[in-house]
Amino acid sequence: MHVTVLMENCTPSSRLVARHGLSLWIELADGQRVLFDMGPDDTFLANARALGVDVTTADLAVLSHGHYDHGGGLRAFLDACAQAGREAPVYVREHAFEQHVSGTPERHHAIGLDPVLAADPRVIVVGERHEVGAGLTLFSTARRDHPAARSNRRLMERRDGGFAPDRFLHEQSLLIVEGDHRYLVSGCSHGGILNIMDAAEELAGGPLDAVVAGFHLMDPSGGTVEDPELTRALAAELAARSTRYLTFHCTGTDAFALLRDTLHERVGYLHAGSRAEL
Repeated sequence: MHVTVLMENCTPSSRLVARHGLSLWIELADGQRVLFDMGPDDTFLANARALGVDVTTADLAVLSHGHYDHGGGLRAFLDACAQAGREAPVYVREHAFEQHVSGTPERHHAIGLDPVLAADPRVIVVGERHEVGAGLTLFSTARRDHPAARSNRRLMERRDGGFAPDRFLHEQSLLIVEGDHRYLVSGCSHGGILNIMDAAEELAGGPLDAVVAGFHLMDPSGGTVEDPELTRALAAELAARSTRYLTFHCTGTDAFALLRDTLHERVGYLHAGSRAEL
């Protein structure tokens, strides 16, 4: 499996543009191509062209959850596919197009997707588990055996006429099985990366070889990062598994430095333009 980062918060390349958001291009050994998230706007398309990637050749696309920094480029992707005469399906979780905000019930700003796009026939709404191709399974989990990051506290959903803490019913992850290898791809892992890993391993029937995911250890709108001791505790739990980790975006570089203190070469940080082979 090859992963190319089309959009991320930072890049060392003068040819690329960085935005707060995420977009991944995944190429599998059997030839399948997956666009996973689309960044906050159409900029990921320009980055893709600079990297020699034609996103309209995707066999399918996935939105990890209903936040703009992962799905703001959805319209641009649909338009690009239409212009190329292609119709790649875009899989979203139930509730992805509902209203999501960041802040407090009294003072907040919208971070959701354009609800108009929910009616596009190429957008396919799925439930807790859905097979999208050979060796590809989208799944969600409500398990909370491990705590989620505290930065979730500023994230809310529209519910019962007001705003309440987001339950992340709109979040999904991708399990990839290639032969004897098992990979997990997640956007922000709002439900807690350990909870998602547990669910993926149960689904896969064995341990994960690699995890490509954000761990949501920072809150950009609130200007905060996860408590260092909690990040170190997470690092210890991750280290207890035999998995390799590639992270980005909402993990943040401060938390990544702490993770690396424990995980060393088993964890890497991907920026816009990064290419990784698993």
